[in-house]
Amino acid sequence: RRFNMAASAWQLYNEAKKYIGNGTITLGAGVFKMVLAKASSNASTFTISVYSELTNEIAAAGGYVAGGRNLVPATAQWVTGASAKQMKFTMSAVGLAFTASGGSLVDIKYAVLRNSTGAGAGKLLCFCQLSSANFTVASPNTLTVLPAATGIFTLT
Repeated sequence: RRFNMAASAWQLYNEAKKYIGNGTITLGAGVFKMVLAKASSNASTFTISVYSELTNEIAAAGGYVAGGRNLVPATAQWVTGASAKQMKFTMSAVGLAFTASGGSLVDIKYAVLRNSTGAGAGKLLCFCQLSSANFTVASPNTLTVLPAATGIFTLT
C-alpha cells in the first residue's frame, strides 16, 4: 500500500542559507540523506543547523536506519526548471521509498534533508511536513517521498 498525502513545501533552515552561500554545503556534491522525524521533533524549528541538534528521529526499526537514507542520486541534482534561466535542486523523479519491513515505521510527521558528513554528522538543509498529524507505516507498506515538479527549491 502506498501513502499519498499533501506535504508542505520544503523549507530551508536559517543557517542552511549561509552554509550554501559560503560553500559549507555544496549542492549537487557530497551525500544528502532524508531523515524521518516524529511529530514531537524540533524538525520545524528554523534555528537548528546540524544533524546532532535534531530531536526525535523515528526509531531505527522496521527497516529504517538512524541517520536516514541517501537521496537518489545521493548528491541530489541540479536540473533546468520551467525556463532556461531557472535551475532546480531536486532528487530523482522516482523519489525515495521507505519500506516498513518486519516492523512499523512509527509516529512520522517530518522529512528532513541533511548534507551527511558522517553517520551522525552533517548540516541540515531543509524540512517538509509530510502530514498534518503523525502517522505510522505498517509492515510491509511503503512510504514514498516524491519531489514536487518544481524540485526541492528553485533558483531563478
